[in-house]
Parts: sequence; C-alpha cells; structure tokens
Amino acid sequence: MGESEFQTTYNYCTLQGTRYIRLLQVFLKDNHGNKQTPVYRIVHKELPRKDGEPPLDFEAISYTWGDSDRVAGLSIQDEHNKVAGIVGLTKNLSEALPYLSQQSTTGLLWIDQLCIKQADDVEKAIQVRLMGQIYRFAKRVIVWLGPADDSCDIELCKEYLDAVAELIEGVPNVKRMTPGDPAYNPDHRLVYFRSAFNHEKTDAKYAVAIRKFWSRPWFTRGWIVQEILLSRQAMILVGSFQLDMQDLTDLAAIPYAPGNSGSSNSYMVLMNLKNHPFTDDAQPLQFLRLIYQAAQQFDTKEPADRLYSLLGMIDEPGFNFKPDYKIPSKTNFTRFAIALAEYFGSLDFLSLWSANLDEMLPATPTELKGFPSWVPSWTATPLSVPFRLAVGGVKSVRFDIAWNAAKGRRHIHNQYLQGSNIKANEDKLVVRGVIVDYVDTISSARFHRYWDPDNEYLNGLVAQIKGDLPGLEDWTQFEMIDFLNVVSSNGCTPNETTEAVMGLNPTELQKEILEIAQCNEALGNCLSVGRGRRFVRTEKGRLGLAPAIGTKPASRSEGIFVEKGSPIVVIHGCSVPMVLELVDEELREYKVVGDCYVEGIMLGEAV
Repeated sequence: MGESEFQTTYNYCTLQGTRYIRLLQVFLKDNHGNKQTPVYRIVHKELPRKDGEPPLDFEAISYTWGDSDRVAGLSIQDEHNKVAGIVGLTKNLSEALPYLSQQSTTGLLWIDQLCIKQADDVEKAIQVRLMGQIYRFAKRVIVWLGPADDSCDIELCKEYLDAVAELIEGVPNVKRMTPGDPAYNPDHRLVYFRSAFNHEKTDAKYAVAIRKFWSRPWFTRGWIVQEILLSRQAMILVGSFQLDMQDLTDLAAIPYAPGNSGSSNSYMVLMNLKNHPFTDDAQPLQFLRLIYQAAQQFDTKEPADRLYSLLGMIDEPGFNFKPDYKIPSKTNFTRFAIALAEYFGSLDFLSLWSANLDEMLPATPTELKGFPSWVPSWTATPLSVPFRLAVGGVKSVRFDIAWNAAKGRRHIHNQYLQGSNIKANEDKLVVRGVIVDYVDTISSARFHRYWDPDNEYLNGLVAQIKGDLPGLEDWTQFEMIDFLNVVSSNGCTPNETTEAVMGLNPTELQKEILEIAQCNEALGNCLSVGRGRRFVRTEKGRLGLAPAIGTKPASRSEGIFVEKGSPIVVIHGCSVPMVLELVDEELREYKVVGDCYVEGIMLGEAV
C-alpha cells in the first residue's frame, strides 16, 4: 500500500450466517446553516429466502472500481454515534458516494467495496455466491457511470432523447411506441429511433455524444451483467443526470460503427440480454447461453471472475457451487463443470470447449492454461471462433434451439467406465455415448468474409468445397447457402427461405431493411457459421461442419486406407455431437476437439 493511500481501520464484525449481508446505512445530519451532511453506519441484515417473504428495502450499487488505490477515507460510526473506524475508498467510489447518498430512497446501500470484507477470501466466496440474490432482492439498482464531464455527452444524450420523444407524440401509431400501452411494440420504437439517426435534420453531434456515452468503462465490466439482468428497477446516474433502462434501450438504437475508435459491442449485448432474456430455457442452457454472450464482450480484472461474476444467474437452490479463492482457477473451473454435470445431467458445456485453443493463444493468462480438454475457461477469444452450436451459434438472442443429438438422454455422474474401475475425477469425465461416424475428408475452403461477400468470393468457396469433397458436383451458391441456413437455424425450421437470404426477388420491406442495416444480415449470419470451421465428408457419406483446429481426415497412403479420421460422437447429456481425439484406445480415453454439425444426426437420428 502506497503512502498516499487511506488504510482501512474499521473492524468488520463477523456476519451471523451465510444469508446475512452488510449494508451502508446513510443518515442526513443537520449542520449549522441548515446544511445536511451524510453520516454512515454499517449494519447487518438477512436476505429474504424467496419472493413473497417480507422485503428488505435497500438499494444495490453497480459501478466500476477503477484504480484499486484507496485515495479517500469514509468515516463509519457505531450505534452510539461514535467513530468506529475508517474504510478506504477508491477514487471512483469516493466521487460517487455523495450522489448515491443523495439519490437513495431507502437509506440502505449495498456496495461491494464497503460491505464485503475484502481481505477475507472465505467471506468473499460466500458473498460472491449471494450477489445474484442481492441484486434480485434489492428494491432498486443504482448505476454510477461517473461524473458528467466537459464533453457534455450526457447533456446531448438527454437532449436527443427528449427531442425524439416529442416527435413520437405526433406520429399516428404513437401507442405502438409508448411503453406501458397495451399496443406497445418495442421493435416499432427501435425502428423509429434508428431511423431518426438517418434523418437529414438530425445533427451529427448527437451520434458522436451517444457513442462517447457508450464508451464509458462501466459498459464493458463483467460484473454488471448479472447486476442489470437481475434488477427489478434501475436508475442510471452520470453526475446528477438521471436515466432509466428505457433511455438506455433508446440510445442503443444508434447504428453500430465498428470502425469507431474504442467502439464496443458490449452495450448492444447488454441491452439485448436485458430486453430478451433466455427465460424460456431450462438450466443450465439458460446460463450457458448467457455466459457465451457475456464472455465475448465483457471483461473482469481477474480472469477467473469471468465465471464468478455470473454465478448469480443460476437461481437453483440445490446448486451449491461457490468459488474457493484459495485454490487455483483450474480447480475451481473444473469443480464448476462437474457441478453442472452432476446436478443438471447436462454436458452442453462441452460445446464451449477452449482448452486446446487457450494453449495456442499468447494472450491466455497462465492461470487459465493446462485445463482438461472438457473444462471451459470462459475466455473471449476461444468462444468467439467458431460460434458454438449448443448455445445457439450465430442466432442466440431471440431464437430457439432444438438440437437433440442424444435424444433426451441425460448424463449420469459418478459412474464407472463400463467394464472397468475407472471413475470420474478432477481430470477425467466419464461419459456414455456412441461413435456414430468418422471424419473422412476435409475441405480447405476458409470462410473469412461475412458482411461484404461478392459473387467472386462465394463462387470461390463453392469451387473449393466441390473440389475437395466428393458428391458435390452439382453444388452452386444456392446449395451452399441453403446448407448454412439450416445449420444457423439451431435445429428449427429456417425463418427465412434461402431465396430471401440471398436477396433473390426481395420484397419492398426486405429492401428497406437492407437499406437500414447497410448489409445483408441474413446472409452474413449464414456465412458466419463457417468461421473457424471446415466442410467435411464423413466415412458414411454425410456432409458436415467441424472445427478447423484439431479435426483430422482419414489417413491414406497411395490411395490405400491407413487410419480413420476424427471420431464423431453423440454423448449422453450433450445436445450436439462432438469431435474427439483418441488418447488411449485401451482406456477408451479421448480429448475434446469441439462440437460439430453433421447431416442426419443432429436430432437424435443416429441413436
């Protein structure tokens, strides 16, 4: 600790039980001259166990720590109004606290920096596991984005919101765009706000200000995802300026500008997750779809917090995993994968494999290397290439998933390998399944253009695939896009025909959508399915898409068969087939290569 830092002298009393939390109690004390100043006390409260119990009125704070140095001290009083000690504050929290105290309607604030004994790893693990319930049971979440700065981005954001809201009042279908009205359709409101940016009378200064607003650090912080998704109500503060979640939804209508310096997709992902949650899915698919989206866009200071920051999204009383900060991340992450397998009977997390990719990436933190092949590290780059099938691939938000390769068969944990005394442990996962096919031939065609393809590029892909794989002599662009359209639809009937995806004979509405989007989004989604994958032909003649890294073709010497290619396996508890690598034939030991799409086995036909 540097000499300029404020040391914490306050003595945290032990919490009475595993459902107790600390809250910062705020009193406003009258001073001379009729000026009120806040006085602070730390109190212990027990969280309700379920909805319907007597509520605990408090507000939970969502903010960024920023630099961890303590640059200010907060005086904490005891029940006798005596100073009990000082708690050191980071710069960001010290700036936020006066505004938070002023805006609080309950006088009770939960702030992790103050309400968790940060030096106690055991307490921290318990409180981290409770954080989902803290934000779920809070009367309101107050988001601190930072002070209003000289750039006036927040003032221009408010000005823009007010101006468009005034315009909406004068349109004929105003009810469709008014939240709370029975006729309200959020998509109509989104299209109106998005079109407003393209209006010739809209000053460009608004887009600049809104993009600067979205670039605030809070929007890329990993912990905010569960804090916002679980909130009953949220108020966003920028200095003394206030916004609500509808304001954020409206500001998110700004066209995404990937070429913009410092631009990020995180705000779009956050608003999609808030407005279109995966609540129709059973656990753990609901959690896996969420973490798949979040891990690619949001960051945490500690690599392991990519997982821990979302644990509150698994709202299952019997699921008791909590991180142990005293043991390595590898052990914690393996324990978590085992907990999913054991409690839910699901192995869909295999579709989020990353170990073989993490070893190849220089940016992978040391603590996230050396994992068993079946244990995900939940890191951004491996999860972004290729898109993962079990969690929805390129169509995750607002789309259903119907893959069912194992035909509903669940994983049974703690079983012995059939005919042996080998049992699951922290390095090995014992599963049941069947090898349904083997990779025979792999195409070298590589997908690398998605949103700006031209005929030359598409014809080149088709020619390469036709040349590499047997049985595709009559293939054209249409057949390739038709195949990819099926893969991208998650086992459901494609919501757009291949003709529509390719823009053949578009309707006036489709033309209008293309003009607003500035690209063929449907075609881009289809082509994105191929990112990080290769077309394959299997031993039994099936056509498929398999991971580009690690998938092996059959080996031949002078046309004579030598060795089978990578096995394609349907595993109990996993909704999509997996490509594996044989490690030890006698022990029947394999490594995970990755998930795959293969014609004729995705809906249980092979089992």
